[in-house]
Amino acid sequence: MRTYLGQDELEQDLQNALNHLYDPTYAPPIELRNVLGCEADAFQASILRLIQTLAPPPDTPPAARSRRLYDVLACRYIQKLTQEETAERLGITPRHVRREQAQAIHVLAQRLWENYLAAEQGRDETPARIVQVRQELNALERGGIEQTFDVGDTIARVVELVHAVASRRHVTLAVRPIRPGLSVAMHPSELRQILVRTMSELVRRMASGQVQVGAEQNAEGITITLTASTVPSTPLPMDDLVQELLAAHNGTLTSVTQDEQFVCVIHFPHTAYKVLVVDDNADLILFSRRYVQGTRYHIVPVREGARALETIQAVAPDVIVLDVMLPDADGWELLSHLHNHPATRAIPIIVCSVVREEELALALGAKLYVPKPVRRQEFIQALDRVLGLSESVQNRVASRPLSRSAHNVTNAGL
Repeated sequence: MRTYLGQDELEQDLQNALNHLYDPTYAPPIELRNVLGCEADAFQASILRLIQTLAPPPDTPPAARSRRLYDVLACRYIQKLTQEETAERLGITPRHVRREQAQAIHVLAQRLWENYLAAEQGRDETPARIVQVRQELNALERGGIEQTFDVGDTIARVVELVHAVASRRHVTLAVRPIRPGLSVAMHPSELRQILVRTMSELVRRMASGQVQVGAEQNAEGITITLTASTVPSTPLPMDDLVQELLAAHNGTLTSVTQDEQFVCVIHFPHTAYKVLVVDDNADLILFSRRYVQGTRYHIVPVREGARALETIQAVAPDVIVLDVMLPDADGWELLSHLHNHPATRAIPIIVCSVVREEELALALGAKLYVPKPVRRQEFIQALDRVLGLSESVQNRVASRPLSRSAHNVTNAGL
């Protein structure tokens, strides 16, 4: 079952639910019902109660923001007024109603998201930790585009760091010969943290013995192996940070017990196509990365329209996915510029936005328009379509599960 990874996805479902609040044929998503804590037959009442939680005190001035936002929601969804009727009731223009309504729904979604996180944190610290992990990753991405670096050097440095933990448990660390120049396209800090967390957790579960670290590259990608001479006393835990870092680069982690040895395999596949996603929404970038996991695609994020051209020059993407609602640039002008610029004219562009202007997007040079919210299959199909890939290959890749070992998998990082 799909779960919400951030407030934006929840807000999209909430907006859709409000649009169909009195539609008897509407089936609310089970994820939204779970967040509300209700069954399908109590969904409408739960939404109305949620709106009532925004009701300000009786003495709140009519011009106060909290009063304005609540009044718009009350008119639209409790009193069932149209936008025009709401405008007349509140003495504002229909355009003002639409703007206030969007803000009110955002506040409503924020209230619901915060309640959800608080409830989850009371049961388990994982959701709050995931939010923190993603904030850290977002900050890391803002520091610059992906770099190519030597994997062997990174492994050697991590082994030096983890030695302090290993020596306390009488575990020795050794690095197998690694071919010089072995590289992977990601921020070096990301690979270091994956290795530090995985190696440290492995060592902590060993009473003694040795861990050998090796790396190799073949036609399928780069594989890093941690081979322990003894089997850990307990399975390695599922680590949120490692999962998010692996997901960002289509990586997998499997743990296998064989011949009285324990082997952790970290694999980063070669990706055939780089997808530049120009979108300021961090959660949606995370969704797109999860969508392409295990496929031929790799996401390169850009959250500022002003950085799009320099990033294109640095990474040479095969396709661009563009949101036209950007905080620092006009997405339509950026689309037109990319289409007409000699260096970017040949790169297919998919406009993916809540702005329903398919005709304009295509007229300005987009190959395809996809409305938000977009689901995984739609996203993969859009990429395949603009790149001219066959439907048979598309279906095989989109439905292919992540790589897993056939032998006693005791832990999977994703």
